[in-house]
Amino acid sequence: MKNPGEPFKAILAGCGAMSREWLRCAQELGIEVAALVDVSPEAAEARAREFNLGGPIFRDLPEAIAAAPAQILFDCTIPAAHLEVSGTGLRSGLNVLEEKPLALDLPGALELVRLAESTGRLHVVQQNRRFNRGIRQLRQMIEARAIGDVTTVHVDFFVGAHFGGFREKMRHVLLADMAIHPFDAARYLVQANGESVYCEEWTPANSWYEHGSSVVAIFRMANGVRFSYQASWCSEGFRTPWDANWRVIGTEGTLWWDGQNEVRGERVRPVPGALLYEADAILPEAEPDPAFTRGHFSVMKQFVDALRGGPLPETRSSDNFHSLAMVLAAIQSAETGQRVALASPEPASPTKPAMIP
Repeated sequence: MKNPGEPFKAILAGCGAMSREWLRCAQELGIEVAALVDVSPEAAEARAREFNLGGPIFRDLPEAIAAAPAQILFDCTIPAAHLEVSGTGLRSGLNVLEEKPLALDLPGALELVRLAESTGRLHVVQQNRRFNRGIRQLRQMIEARAIGDVTTVHVDFFVGAHFGGFREKMRHVLLADMAIHPFDAARYLVQANGESVYCEEWTPANSWYEHGSSVVAIFRMANGVRFSYQASWCSEGFRTPWDANWRVIGTEGTLWWDGQNEVRGERVRPVPGALLYEADAILPEAEPDPAFTRGHFSVMKQFVDALRGGPLPETRSSDNFHSLAMVLAAIQSAETGQRVALASPEPASPTKPAMIP
């Protein structure tokens, strides 16, 4: 048991490139890394040298848990290992912060959600892009009813990304590897889960990807809002930022974020008898809390704050399940050509669930 005032101790599993950002955040938050775990001891040793870590290194997670007392597991492993690694941490009594995705499929995600509930441990997913200044500004303006009631959200993402490597052969590459970011952010903005989706994906003639590099999806959210996503990873010219372009339409105006600069908006001013109404420019009235506009750091801070008695983190697994459900339903719709109803954290429907490749 941790004594009040003592720093939290964490075991980090998975010492690949992503772990670097996690370790930076952990050091800033005063979390002590008690041990590193990786199938490649060389990778763990390199990370230990980089961050001047003195704890032991293991190839086996249960061995690390037995030898290095800790309260936290950081799961930075590859997606295919999340169910086993995060599950081991939860069953061992650790609170788990896990790299996205929560799992490869909904049964696996549901298993982890239920495991966190049954063990009473905190289980959070590192869904970092909702903790972006622009997204937080949009949410603040929506809460302030700057444009009335939100009816529609449109996201456009066009980036000709020449990654090379495994992504060029990956099925459903854009939906499986990227779309969960805007899907999760859209849920946060409209404060509703997805209800159903129709999605088409295709591979344009110029694409250097084998499958699914362009996508159009339209979601019906549970509160009636429509959310559309147009995206391509093989679109050259007039590139959008990685955080996309966002248009949020309300009953009294529109908010616009280009994915990079300040959010701005226009609030309609009716003009009797006019074909087109006038619009007044609107800007954010307050700056979002800087502690929650820092991506990975903000997720980890919410995680630590909750362990100290603060509110539940936004991206806890029971909530993040709904973002993963949007991705998997979009994949299923693209495969079947049908509108698909989204799953909830209840027993799965009799149809075979989609799975992230």
